[in-house]
Amino acid sequence: MSIPDIQSPADITKLVKTFYDTLLSSSIKHHFVNLNLESHLPRIESFWNATLFPDHIYAQNLLEKHMHLSLKKEEFAVWLGCFNETVDGLYAGTNADITKNRASSIAYIMQKKLLKD
Repeated sequence: MSIPDIQSPADITKLVKTFYDTLLSSSIKHHFVNLNLESHLPRIESFWNATLFPDHIYAQNLLEKHMHLSLKKEEFAVWLGCFNETVDGLYAGTNADITKNRASSIAYIMQKKLLKD
């Protein structure tokens, strides 16, 4: 059985939910345990939908939303590893690759800007 590609907002919802389940059992879970996931996850879904589907819009500043966090350099690698593992476990194809590439860019840019690294 082949693994499908990300094709719809429903796929993004599944990806985001699974990803946050993974984060909540990871070494960086302390950044997420007190997060109101009911309001947070729809914003994350909106971001990833806008990344892949041209009829979706995300108009928030992603970097600004994370400025208050005390992040460490190694935590970006954990976040990215969890993300890529989640995508690879659920999807394969062009959109899955675009999503992983975008996540890699986000981790790099946020690390550079937030840590002044």
